[in-house]
Amino acid sequence: MGKNINILEQNILNKECRKHFENRESSKKTSFVKESTSQVERPESKEKDILNKISELAQEHFHTLKRYPSKKELYTVNLITDGYLETSFMISSLLKVCITALDAECTPNSVVPEPEQNIREVLGYILNMIPYEEMEFLDKIRDILPDLETKRQS
Repeated sequence: MGKNINILEQNILNKECRKHFENRESSKKTSFVKESTSQVERPESKEKDILNKISELAQEHFHTLKRYPSKKELYTVNLITDGYLETSFMISSLLKVCITALDAECTPNSVVPEPEQNIREVLGYILNMIPYEEMEFLDKIRDILPDLETKRQS
């Protein structure tokens, strides 16, 4: 099932939709036939229905990209893993594929027109996947553990 969008994302989406509809309505200068209000659909309620539908669709479908916290124009993609060991195996597998690709003939074809560029991109992704901060944390934990071992023996 889909993931709920947070309130900030929903507010941004609502604001953009309102802006779009305001621009559309002002340029169109809507003219309704004067009839009883039960027969004429009010533009505000129609807009609300559309915004509600868009919000429902957003909750259903917007779950892969997450806004990068410090830059509005950037997004992050999370990889789901079982932990550091699986992440390390993923990085290792990506590196092995790149090594194999570099050893092979890099002849462009219709499927991969620029193999060198694709390999370069994957290597960049791999560098970004390496959990440096977590590894620093693990080093600090490792430095603490021998102190714990000597305390247990005392």
